[in-house]
Amino acid sequence: MASRGRVEAASLGMRLAGHDNALNAIRLLLAVFVVIDHSYKAATGRPGPWVHMGDFAVEGFFAISGYLIAGSRSRMSMGSFLWRRALRLMPAYWALLFFTALVVAPLSTELTRSSYDWASGAGYVVNNSLLFTTQMGIGGTPEGVAYFGLWNASTWSLPFEAAAYVMFGLLLAMPGFGRRPAAVACVALSAATAAQHATGLGVNVTPDLTRLWSFFAAGVLLWSLRDRLPMSLTAGAGACTLVLGTLLLDRATYFAIAPVAVTFLLLWLGARLPVRVGARNDISYGVYLFAFPLQQLMAVAGVPSAVGLEWFAVLSVAVTVPVAWASWLLIEQPAMRLRRLIPTTPGPAPSVGAPGPVAWACLGTAVNGHAERSSGIDPTSECAASARQSPQMSPKGRSERG
Repeated sequence: MASRGRVEAASLGMRLAGHDNALNAIRLLLAVFVVIDHSYKAATGRPGPWVHMGDFAVEGFFAISGYLIAGSRSRMSMGSFLWRRALRLMPAYWALLFFTALVVAPLSTELTRSSYDWASGAGYVVNNSLLFTTQMGIGGTPEGVAYFGLWNASTWSLPFEAAAYVMFGLLLAMPGFGRRPAAVACVALSAATAAQHATGLGVNVTPDLTRLWSFFAAGVLLWSLRDRLPMSLTAGAGACTLVLGTLLLDRATYFAIAPVAVTFLLLWLGARLPVRVGARNDISYGVYLFAFPLQQLMAVAGVPSAVGLEWFAVLSVAVTVPVAWASWLLIEQPAMRLRRLIPTTPGPAPSVGAPGPVAWACLGTAVNGHAERSSGIDPTSECAASARQSPQMSPKGRSERG
């Protein structure tokens, strides 16, 4: 049994390499969580029965992204890395802006029998083109809905995602940035988030920045520990118990202790679950991006009151999936082929070594009795390439390739 446990602990990182894992399926599920959460808000202006479902989903996106991004950055230069990140984020985002301004918003004016302001539509595309939403609506649309004058409530997280790529891309290239510094970053961001939530302090974007980056940092930390993460059922059950327990506590406590536990649980599920939905066609980003404008259009049409809140949530998912699929086939997948325009040059060698006391403190002892235990939206294939190209050290010190 001890031998089996060591094999499982050493193989979680390898199980997450390539397409043979459930990470994309988990990200798709998280995107659906956001759609369900927003369906209640679009219909009523109030949260649904699971108040923090959307927050949990976005945090999960950042957690998985941190893990995959660390693997990607470790094998290529900063220029190559940022080019690939831009290709993953921007083309689908620009397509969303055009889709909203040229299709969704004009249709809404047909439903309300009002005129459409094409100049405002052009401004919506131009003013929001750099990820920051500076123009919420288009010529007074959408109107007659709970979120009047707002076409997309999902894109707020994208600047935090892009900033995390830059910041952690730089950190991962620093000499000596490994498990200890990643643990320190995780602890510091978690503590800052908890303190701001408990005291009400923080200016504008600061609480969201530290919250989302704490989960991203947890992903980076667990990537540095990937060869030591246990795959046992006991480890998964322990992480699940810890996550559920923290969700029942006050939010400040949750922010202080949840990032690593949530990240480990999602990675553990990605390695263990046999589901391969989205393994090669990842529509999670498209679902996340395109759902809210479609929900707003349906709200303008009176769909929530006609079918009820629960069916509106179901319809929101059903309507969004084909649009997200088209985005993947026509925009996202072709865009990713352009990554070859900038050749991949070697990146910083990943730091290795035993975790120090700060790392153990951050990880805790709740999972399997071990001290080893951050929108949306990075292709799993890059994690695979990292695993193939970066030599790893097993718990016994042998050089391995995932």
